[in-house]
Amino acid sequence: MISGLVSKVSKEKKRIFAMAMTLALGVSSAAQLPAMSADLKLQNPTNRPFRRSVAPRPDFQPDVLLVVTDAKADKDEIKEALEEVHATATQTVRAGNLEMMLIKTEKGKLVETETKLTKDKKHFSAVGRNYRFAANAAPNDKDFNISWHLAAMHCPKAWDHGTGGAKVAVLDTGCESNGTDLQGKVEKGFDANTVAAQILGGLLLATGTLPGVTDLAGAAAAAASGGAKHDQHGHGTWVASCIAATMNNGVTSAGIAPSSTIYPIRVADGAAGSKPMATDFSVACAMAKVFTSGARIVNLSYGAPYVGFHEPTIHAPLHKMFSEFYYARQGILFLSAGNDSVFDGTVNLPYINMVSAINRNGSLTDFSNYGTIVDFTAPGEEIICMGIDGGQAKVKGTSFSSPIVAGVAALILSKNPALPNFVVEQILRQSCVNSTAGWNGYYGWGMPDAAKALQLTP
Repeated sequence: MISGLVSKVSKEKKRIFAMAMTLALGVSSAAQLPAMSADLKLQNPTNRPFRRSVAPRPDFQPDVLLVVTDAKADKDEIKEALEEVHATATQTVRAGNLEMMLIKTEKGKLVETETKLTKDKKHFSAVGRNYRFAANAAPNDKDFNISWHLAAMHCPKAWDHGTGGAKVAVLDTGCESNGTDLQGKVEKGFDANTVAAQILGGLLLATGTLPGVTDLAGAAAAAASGGAKHDQHGHGTWVASCIAATMNNGVTSAGIAPSSTIYPIRVADGAAGSKPMATDFSVACAMAKVFTSGARIVNLSYGAPYVGFHEPTIHAPLHKMFSEFYYARQGILFLSAGNDSVFDGTVNLPYINMVSAINRNGSLTDFSNYGTIVDFTAPGEEIICMGIDGGQAKVKGTSFSSPIVAGVAALILSKNPALPNFVVEQILRQSCVNSTAGWNGYYGWGMPDAAKALQLTP
């Protein structure tokens, strides 16, 4: 696959560029303020073996497949290929040169049709099922008033040099914009969860290669969408406030990048207390809209070990979108590692950043997944954020460690919006504190230090 070749070249470029950055920039000598708490030391757990667990059986939509057409394939031939297997294209999403179709198969013929279309490399570059996954969150009680994660990551020091401003796309249950902590920070967004919105998503034709380029079709679809500025479940609001909650307003807590803005895209929905489910197609529609949103940072806190959205062999069509976002659009994608307390040996991909969770003692939480998938870690327990009622909520889960790292990336991009995505990732890595030198399977490159990250940002 071409992206595989690109990733090998990109890694070498990253290494060379990182060395040059280190030599050229060094570390800023800015005055260091007293820390709010003692520096956090990460500790490797002794009871979490590196052993593959049994992968869960993922849920998927029956008699439905996702296919990505080959860019060089003739449109009439594609139509004939689908007719030969008695499949019908019901919805289409286009982004740049990518075209993804949601197709309906004959009842009970899903496996047979999937096998035939997968072998048809002339017309289809990727074929997969429309899998469904729940959010990686475990809500707790309210009324906890100490945001230890901000102190652990030296955010008060970082805020002396910048409080954000970059736009972050949150693919979730929407975002409640009426709460004080997020007022004026949440754009209209896009609803990619309903059938009607997904049909509108098919109109999104991102014509440029730079973030923020929006054509008339994309604008029309966004205008017709009801947006995602409200959240009946809460998960998306918790995630968004971890990133951008206002500071110094006497309400709940502060986000990692409190001056940043949120572009909410609803990929799942459900009443409070229910289990919101995101599908491959809703995420694909969301990514197509991200291309025209102006956001270079995306957070997606949904998945499962081995079979989640991070697994390229299962979600091949969706990964076409992910790699396009990274390589052609200079995007940075953050995913939560999951809350199943298992080792996940899925291949680590250069265009996805997976985040595990630690507790206030600097240890892997008892729920966090770990393994070859992990790129970074961050606090994911006893996290104070804003609830959908505008009040304080205390939550836990890798769902929240992921946006916390995304928030540090937003601080970096806000200071220098011209930085390539791999430079932002390299700065994150260089700022990390870890239990061991370099990378390990519990914490990846470690926990980013927000203050050091801004010092390293040119």
